[in-house]
Amino acid sequence: MATSRKNIREFGKIFQYLKDPELRKKEIGDALLTIEGAEISGESFQYVDWSHIQFKNCDFVGAYQIKIGNSTDVRYEDCRFSGIFGYGKTNRVHFLRCAWTDGSIGYAGEKSTALVFESCRFVGTNPDRNHWGGVGSDGEAEFIGCTAKYFVIEGHAKLTLRQCEFEDVKCTPRSEESGGVFADVLIEDGTLRGVFSMVPADFQSLTIRDTLIEGTFDMTNATVKGDILMERVTAGVIRGYVKKANSFTVRDSKITGNGTDVFEAFAGGIRTIEIDNTVFGVGVRRGGNGTDGVTIAGGTGADLSKPRARITESLVIRNSKIPQLRSHHVSVVRMQLDRVELRDVDLSSNLIDRLEMKDVAIANDLDLTNTQVKEFKQSGTTDLKRLGRGLKLEGSNIKLPR
Repeated sequence: MATSRKNIREFGKIFQYLKDPELRKKEIGDALLTIEGAEISGESFQYVDWSHIQFKNCDFVGAYQIKIGNSTDVRYEDCRFSGIFGYGKTNRVHFLRCAWTDGSIGYAGEKSTALVFESCRFVGTNPDRNHWGGVGSDGEAEFIGCTAKYFVIEGHAKLTLRQCEFEDVKCTPRSEESGGVFADVLIEDGTLRGVFSMVPADFQSLTIRDTLIEGTFDMTNATVKGDILMERVTAGVIRGYVKKANSFTVRDSKITGNGTDVFEAFAGGIRTIEIDNTVFGVGVRRGGNGTDGVTIAGGTGADLSKPRARITESLVIRNSKIPQLRSHHVSVVRMQLDRVELRDVDLSSNLIDRLEMKDVAIANDLDLTNTQVKEFKQSGTTDLKRLGRGLKLEGSNIKLPR
């Protein structure tokens, strides 16, 4: 990053105060220190504590020279970062309208709090993830109105993304990076393009609200200790095949797919699954390769005579439209379809204590092959006999009323 600014060594007392916080404290106490129009490069700031500092329109250049111990009440306005930087353990640190060059890295340490990136830019040029930069915190981080492409965005103890526009971004909060703390992740009022990858990830909860996903949201093999909630989301593809979650809820949303993939979740790792008032699979082609449409499956294992220990308590779909639904090899206490419009449905090889269908419309086929149900109830406009040859009951114990 070319710069014509004065080097920080030319700032006299200010430079001395950055290098020696004790001298600063002795001479001026906690008075605000303002640095404007400086190039901070070629000088080592290792494990010093910075507090009550405001950097304005400064360029930070270099690798590993800046590795702060503690940062408290530090503000960066209209600054640029090119290289590798450590912001230390932060408390009330704010980056406003700052930019990180292609491949640059800047992280805060464990137990960092109140770290905010507002209206910042993290834009790379290389789609190869081995060359992406990374910004965030091993503690808490909040991104507001930021733009990112080909970057890693992190908050390992807590992560909030509000009004951000991201394209091909990786975000993988992990408790091992945060000292054992599991992150609550909130994505709100944003736009995600390309692939937003949370692979691998290990966090407490995920909430996505009022967000446009123009591409794929990938949580494959993530471990979630708590809940996943998607609310008022318009999305392309959701890969929700997480290893574990307490609950997975999708409501008031539209998930259109990409012509092949739409939505998937691993039922065998999730205690409760609820889909409400959601439209899936606009433009999904008929037939396909086994991954088309909506898949909420897994949990029994291949051998139904020796099923795995049950995890799933309920799987509820209501007030929704799904062209293709595959929910097979599921072991669940209660499966409910309520006011759902479907075209082709595969509920084969399931172990269900209670199966309820109310006002369910199935246009073509329903496959219940080898599904074992202790209690079955259809009500309202549901009438499976209307399917005729489209209904497959081989190996199932379901008895339809005469």
